[in-house]
Amino acid sequence: MILFHNLQYWLKTKILGFYLNLVSFFNPKKAGKIAYKVFSTPRDGKLKNIPEVLLKAKTGTLKYKEHQIQTYHWQGEKETVLLIHGWESNSSRWQGMIQYLKKKKYNIISLDAPGQGMSSGKELNAVLYAEFINEVCTKYKPSYLIGHSLGGMTMFYAQSKYQFPFVKKIIGFGSPNIFHRITSNYKKLLSLNTKTYQSFLNVFIERFQIDTSFFNTQDFIKKIEIPILIIHDKHDTIVPYSDSIKIFENNPNINFESTENLGHSLVHNQVYKKAVSFLENDL
Repeated sequence: MILFHNLQYWLKTKILGFYLNLVSFFNPKKAGKIAYKVFSTPRDGKLKNIPEVLLKAKTGTLKYKEHQIQTYHWQGEKETVLLIHGWESNSSRWQGMIQYLKKKKYNIISLDAPGQGMSSGKELNAVLYAEFINEVCTKYKPSYLIGHSLGGMTMFYAQSKYQFPFVKKIIGFGSPNIFHRITSNYKKLLSLNTKTYQSFLNVFIERFQIDTSFFNTQDFIKKIEIPILIIHDKHDTIVPYSDSIKIFENNPNINFESTENLGHSLVHNQVYKKAVSFLENDL
């Protein structure tokens, strides 16, 4: 059964790639836009029913342009922590972290990314997500940011761009480093030819003024002057452990912690303890 689903997925991606390459022959710009739309549309992460952990929060909605940003608030006595989830996910992925932070009396805020959870939209990209983060940070002024996976990469980008003066420390869980590697993997998955792939990359330049070759966590961190902790599992099969090694090599002043056999999700008390220890100790 698994083999059948894998074969089915492989066929779908190759058929899509063939179609995009064909469209590109006649209209490269159109092919690039379609490739971008597929790339930036999560297949999972939307919520139809709110999980119990989120029902216990005070919910709120922020309006940003045509978007609605869903937020969750667990009130606490200590500083405010903002939790930022990753791709094809939502705020409920923080259930374990939320319970741990609540025991420690922290004031907790979480948001759903564009097109995820209960937030509006269908498209998710780092630029729009960073704008969501900016809106939430402006309202709640968190002392600490914690981001997982793409949420971590976007968090570093947002802090480097907006330079939130109230943020004291930030933590990335399993955050990717080189965005261009993600787009390269997309090219290989769909077997896009060079012309189609370049048209796809041009969308980032035209829409966001971003050259994906230079959209890297290791470069964002160079513009961040507050303490940073990165936690990454050695056996992460989604975002390579080598990404965090590369970040650390380029930024030796950051704090770096490894785990083993916790995978990409890093859902474990061991991780929560490392994170809170970092927040509570002077560096």
